[in-house]
Amino acid sequence: MMALLGLAAPLAGLTLQPPKQSDLRLVFLAPWQDADMLAQSAGGTLVGPQQALFAALVQTDDPARFDQRARDFGAFGVRDGAVIAALCGVAL
Repeated sequence: MMALLGLAAPLAGLTLQPPKQSDLRLVFLAPWQDADMLAQSAGGTLVGPQQALFAALVQTDDPARFDQRARDFGAFGVRDGAVIAALCGVAL
């Protein structure tokens, strides 16, 4: 139980942070959604060869437009992806 709480706190902090305007976005989506199709439809490109079950890192040139379009295409939420990318060792 303590391990679960230890993992939940950093993830909650990432999801509750105010949106920023970096070009790297963390997109939250359902496991049955096609992350690549959602990213392309919203105007972005998936980053990295791997993605999490409920999230994907996406690079975009227009973060504000991408955020709205991603939600329109079914994303649960979109946040700045720079922090999680740094934690995961993604170098752009």
